[in-house]
Amino acid sequence: MAVGLTPNQHLAAVISSAFYSLWNLLSGFLVQKPLIPVWWIWFYYICPVAWTLQGVILSQLGDVETMINEPMFHGTVKEFIEQYFGYKPDMIGVSAAVLVGFCVLFFSGFALSVKFLNFQRR
Repeated sequence: MAVGLTPNQHLAAVISSAFYSLWNLLSGFLVQKPLIPVWWIWFYYICPVAWTLQGVILSQLGDVETMINEPMFHGTVKEFIEQYFGYKPDMIGVSAAVLVGFCVLFFSGFALSVKFLNFQRR
């Protein structure tokens, strides 16, 4: 989508790398959702990487009832995911729907930009 919205590939690379950096920082992996400051939490909710991470973790580990016996945490894997990452077990369907919405949004943005924006010079 960045390639379609910008006049050249160099500017698209700069813009997309800025978004990738912010998406990776605020995806909920390096800084977990409960620890993200209130003024940045909006960016967590519009981050496709956060929804992908949430969907993968919940689909693979969201129903595991194995006990964790570590000095920092005592409980099940399911409880750890809910406390540490802030993921609710019933959010897997919402994660899938949001990811489909992001795909439609990015595809539509690219298609519309290619159709209506013209960066050619005469």
